[in-house]
Amino acid sequence: MIKIGIIANRDKDEGLKVTSLLVKSIKDNGAEPVMADDLAKDIGEEIRNFCEEDVIKKSDIMICLGGDGTFLKCGRKIFSRRIPILGINLGNLGFLTEVDKNEIDPAIKRLVNGDYDIEERMMLETTIIRDGKEIMHDIVLNDVVISRGWMSKILHLKTYLNNQFVDLYPGDGLIISTPTGSTAYSLSAGGPIVEPDMKLIIVTPICPHLLYSRSFITTGERVLKVLVVETNCHGAMVTVDGQNGYELMGGDSIITKKSSQYLKVIRLSDRNFFDVLRSKIYDRGEKIK
Repeated sequence: MIKIGIIANRDKDEGLKVTSLLVKSIKDNGAEPVMADDLAKDIGEEIRNFCEEDVIKKSDIMICLGGDGTFLKCGRKIFSRRIPILGINLGNLGFLTEVDKNEIDPAIKRLVNGDYDIEERMMLETTIIRDGKEIMHDIVLNDVVISRGWMSKILHLKTYLNNQFVDLYPGDGLIISTPTGSTAYSLSAGGPIVEPDMKLIIVTPICPHLLYSRSFITTGERVLKVLVVETNCHGAMVTVDGQNGYELMGGDSIITKKSSQYLKVIRLSDRNFFDVLRSKIYDRGEKIK
């Protein structure tokens, strides 16, 4: 029997109504739902002394209910166990979530029958080096954002590829993105749209104080180093996937490269990436009438 783990964003699922429907569908289709005790208790299911870590260990497939933030949070927890993940969209946009809340039962039938594809999404690993020592290391699905934080002055960032100088970017910061993250903050900052199964690194300046500055794309085999030029940069920080933040100091280096880890994402839809992209943008009310 297939064991399907469930992680739900309670803020997105009022009264856990969608979660309850999901659990019923999993049972009706001959699979076993696996969830933490607090979630099971709130929807009237059996308490099994499971915490979230137990759910991850015992599941063959993981389903998360929420928006892209929920998907990122869940993906960051499970990628090392190589469990495939499916997102049910309860948010407004949902580039990462595959299934609408009204399509749950057909989706579960396909999961149980093995009628789905798995897409391996490239991840990045990023490290902060300070005075020759590693002070932070993280794995990233969407992006690494280097920003000036609450500082009112411009942040100057020297950028290198394989230790060869690329450019000095004065401005609000840089976004270092995976192809998956190309439709997130990078897109808002004017970055390119990249198909999510590519193996590329995208670098997009944030509000650069330059007339010619544009994003650039490089192969995933390059190592990107960003050096904070300022001697005093209180407030500047690195944010990974919008989940974790790390304070920067003058002289810090942020080194980012392709990770050996991948996130296994379940694909059910036959629509291509650009069909999905158009529908998501139009669904936000941007369609021209």
